[in-house]
Amino acid sequence: MIVNPRSGGGLSERRWARLRGRISDGLGEMDSAFTTGPRDATEIAAREAGAGRRLIVALGGDGTISEVADGILLAGAGATTELGVIPRGTGGDFRRTLDLPSEVDEAARRIKQGRVQVIDAGRVRYVAHDGAEATRHFVNVASFGFSSVVARRANASSKRLGGRAAFLGATVRALLSYDNTDVWLTPDGKERERRRVLLVAVGNGRYFGGGMKICPESQLDSGALDVVVVGDFSRTEVLMKIQRLYDGSHLSLEDVSSQRVHTLAAEPVESDAEIPVELDGETPGRLPATFEILPGALRVRV
Repeated sequence: MIVNPRSGGGLSERRWARLRGRISDGLGEMDSAFTTGPRDATEIAAREAGAGRRLIVALGGDGTISEVADGILLAGAGATTELGVIPRGTGGDFRRTLDLPSEVDEAARRIKQGRVQVIDAGRVRYVAHDGAEATRHFVNVASFGFSSVVARRANASSKRLGGRAAFLGATVRALLSYDNTDVWLTPDGKERERRRVLLVAVGNGRYFGGGMKICPESQLDSGALDVVVVGDFSRTEVLMKIQRLYDGSHLSLEDVSSQRVHTLAAEPVESDAEIPVELDGETPGRLPATFEILPGALRVRV
């Protein structure tokens, strides 16, 4: 079990002892390792999966789950190492897509008694903050544009009022200074298209931003990515239509489009534009980026 001690408001020794007891009651005793910083979960998962672990449980938020999945895939163990999820973050978007329990006790029991579901994963090549080319996997939703700015602000907030409140607050703050951006989009190697967008979401799963159903038609085992482009919305339009984004009815709006692809290349129209990329709630870099699907890449206990 890979534990993010900063998730869910933090873990004191007393809280961890109680939590471990509840998990053990439902799942049994497990070895555990604590993360101390970014990418720790990936390194631990890759090491343990490479050493032959058959089950690795992620205890944390969407970012922790994503890092553990990334480590399993980097070790080439997607077909042999199963991923278990005990959600303890504020977003809970991957949990929603899989319809997993939010309570620790029930999530632990589900891992022990549930079945294995084979799901797809996404892989992204992008430019890291230091300017180097980087590659990461994601299991839920990747995006760029306004959503990346919101994710960065939400992650920097306290989240004491919960994930949805944190993301709504970050959305309102980001709207005060954000300008829509021009990008080139190239789906499946076809002719590239210039679009002015608020955001582009690339979905393996359905939810992001603390419960926003951004890719309502996406399926974890479809063998493809759902690309949802939210076009040149004004600030007023965002505020008026944000509920449509939460309930998944936004695909019928005039300036929103959706298509299913195997690959998507995205780059800024202006070469000096810095457009951040968001992967499962984290913001590790920027465009240009290439997104691709890896069908049947992971085994998840559900």
